[in-house]
Amino acid sequence: MASILSLTEFFKVKLNSPMLNNRWSWGAVKSDGSAVYLSVWQDEIMRDNPKDPKSTTWVNVLWGEALWNEVNGASMARDERIQHIELLKSGVPGYALVKIAKDVKAMPREMKEFNSEYLICLKNNFRVNDKGILQVELGERFSLL
Repeated sequence: MASILSLTEFFKVKLNSPMLNNRWSWGAVKSDGSAVYLSVWQDEIMRDNPKDPKSTTWVNVLWGEALWNEVNGASMARDERIQHIELLKSGVPGYALVKIAKDVKAMPREMKEFNSEYLICLKNNFRVNDKGILQVELGERFSLL
């Protein structure tokens, strides 16, 4: 599951989508502008009905501004994520790269590893949950092997 490449190298080499900054970027746009790639946390992927494997699946992609400001300050990473979401909403195809956190309760989080075997298609369907977090609907897995 884990890659021998760093996350930054993976985005650049495998996805042809160099990250703007290897320390704070949460995603990237393909060099030709034809796709958006968002890194997401595995534990933030959820189904509407956890008991039904066919129910709609969502992933958190952006904390609301009020929630964000409670924990963090101004962030270039958050600003970049907003730009990526706007591209998705305008119809640019999007894909999620799944990361696994070392500790899901830590703030800020550190990545243990990421899944280099597949991406998950992002649908152009968004909602805000009861905590003010923007979520996007997930589609099918897209194999990278």
